[in-house]
Amino acid sequence: MEKFKNVYYQEMIKERERLIRYIQNFEKLEKVEDRSAEEWTERPNPVVRYQLYMDYLAALLKVMRNKYNEEYVWGNKKLSDLE
Repeated sequence: MEKFKNVYYQEMIKERERLIRYIQNFEKLEKVEDRSAEEWTERPNPVVRYQLYMDYLAALLKVMRNKYNEEYVWGNKKLSDLE
């Protein structure tokens, strides 16, 4: 998570959304047992990526929480400024 130390909070939000989209899409395809996509021939396969992305998301959320506190709770920034 070192790569996010000097990243804007808005970039972290985008990364969080990207991870959530992948996770949700994987779960949707797993529910219907659809493994026909080409990505199933790639390594790491989607099951491994799913697990890695969940770990990555958990770590990212911890960094986001700390950055939010520093910049928005204790600092002078507002989330409304992001838009």
